[in-house]
Amino acid sequence: VRQVSKHAENLLQLDNGVKIPPSGWKCSKCDLNNNLWLNLTDGMILCGRKFYDGTGGNDHAVHHFKECGYPLAVKLGTITKDGKGDVWSYVEDDMVEDPHLVKHLAHWGINAAVLEKTDKSMIELELDCNQRLGEWSALQESNSELRPLYGPGYTGLINLGNSCYFNSVMQVVFFVQDFVQRYVETAPAIFENAPSKPATDFHVQMAKLGCGLLSGKYSQPPPESSKDKYSKGVSPHMFKNLV
Repeated sequence: VRQVSKHAENLLQLDNGVKIPPSGWKCSKCDLNNNLWLNLTDGMILCGRKFYDGTGGNDHAVHHFKECGYPLAVKLGTITKDGKGDVWSYVEDDMVEDPHLVKHLAHWGINAAVLEKTDKSMIELELDCNQRLGEWSALQESNSELRPLYGPGYTGLINLGNSCYFNSVMQVVFFVQDFVQRYVETAPAIFENAPSKPATDFHVQMAKLGCGLLSGKYSQPPPESSKDKYSKGVSPHMFKNLV
């Protein structure tokens, strides 16, 4: 779940005379005409990050933030008529909600009500990349059908959108025995001495996540009546919101 950006309410928007057309966009620093981000403070249109597979942009939007510090940018082509779109906060380093996106777009002459979604959202792009990676992995298994494994130590983490990096790190962390001893083996004591607001306590959430990953409780074969082929794993919403 995306959080409302702390910059959305009082976002600075410059009166520099820039007006953005409803289509025909191009990066201000290169010739790319896809993966474009509109900085909501100064109206600059710049290309996004380069993806691990070589696609994407040339990082011009990121470089612009480092030079100017303007926090919010929306991905052009993902804006829908109801005023929703992919908004990235460089300061918060995450996808965020901008409840005033329609007003912020109108400042640059963009009427959200007439826009059509023409580009894939970041979640859709991430799913595409994961699918391509999964297809390659399947090829390496010589076309054999992969057999799912269940039980302690075989629990996955649900992707919450741009959280694959986080999921990978936490899987590695709880493979290290020192972390297992600190947060899993001592989990009963951590839970017993939890503060009044455990949702905001790092140690409680670490212990909760570690137990979920290693106990095997969330790594069970789905019922025969279920349409799911694999177990769903752990959904680390509270931990991700905390860190």
